[in-house]
Amino acid sequence: MKTISFLLLSIYILSSFVACTTKQEDSTAQQIIKGDKTFYIVADVGRNGFYKQKDVAHYMGVYSEKFAPSFIISAGDCFHMRGVQSTQDPIFLTNYELVYGHPNLHCEWYPVLGNHEYQGNTQAVIEYSNISRRWVMPDRYYTFVEKVNDSTTVRFIAIDTPPLLEKYRTETEKYPDAQYQNHIQQLQWIDSVLRVCNATWKIVYGHHPILSEDTKNDDEEKTELIANLQPILEKHAIDFYISGHIHTFQHLQDSSSNIDYIVSPSGSLGRPALHNQFTRFAHADEGFILSTITHTSIHMYTINYDGTIIYSYTRSK
Repeated sequence: MKTISFLLLSIYILSSFVACTTKQEDSTAQQIIKGDKTFYIVADVGRNGFYKQKDVAHYMGVYSEKFAPSFIISAGDCFHMRGVQSTQDPIFLTNYELVYGHPNLHCEWYPVLGNHEYQGNTQAVIEYSNISRRWVMPDRYYTFVEKVNDSTTVRFIAIDTPPLLEKYRTETEKYPDAQYQNHIQQLQWIDSVLRVCNATWKIVYGHHPILSEDTKNDDEEKTELIANLQPILEKHAIDFYISGHIHTFQHLQDSSSNIDYIVSPSGSLGRPALHNQFTRFAHADEGFILSTITHTSIHMYTINYDGTIIYSYTRSK
């Protein structure tokens, strides 16, 4: 009887996320350039539906009616506040499976670990790939290629940023798994993958940003990534570095670089948007990024919790 009640409750919750477009949303969608492939970018979504997480999830479903994503990039902190304890942790259901219930969101999700995952059992996050068909996480860091059309491919490189930072490796009680990760080996792996990459587009994503300005005062973290990770990205002339962590949307550019640094808006609980010398645009609203790819361009549209496009950017080759 309890099982039947739980299933009925699950169906009810799932049904509440089925999205239908309105005339206003149809008009907004006309601003989006259709491509040969669409993907979403999300980050910092993990608050059990609270702090506008459900609102953002709703509009992810709304826009998927016209721009169904082939896959979703999840840039860490899917599971606040202390990660997960096992693959059977109920938070996988209440924070992820039920919140993102729209049928078009049941495509592949490619996540990376954030600092909150490192407060729990990080191996369980990876092994959840064996339970949920759409959760695709073969390792702590990994790479995959998406074919857009006959002439265009995108190489995605998913990296594990917490162990790249000394803070997480040394605070062993708070982040128990980070101390066991070989950060030098990961940097060598990133370099080796990019060295042989011949894809049209090269996109690297991890949880921690590099050039951002934020209220977390993580200057030491940014300094470490600028010293150890950024030179590898610059050397191999990647196109985008995508991250999360600071709970604001930011687009940053260094005049001496050709890389676009994109910080995904928070999928729940946004923070004030700050600016520095690298900031092209910043916004505090919770939201997600809808990206379409054509044979010559990548278009990114930042959509907030009420379905409004607050920023758009196109990079062409």
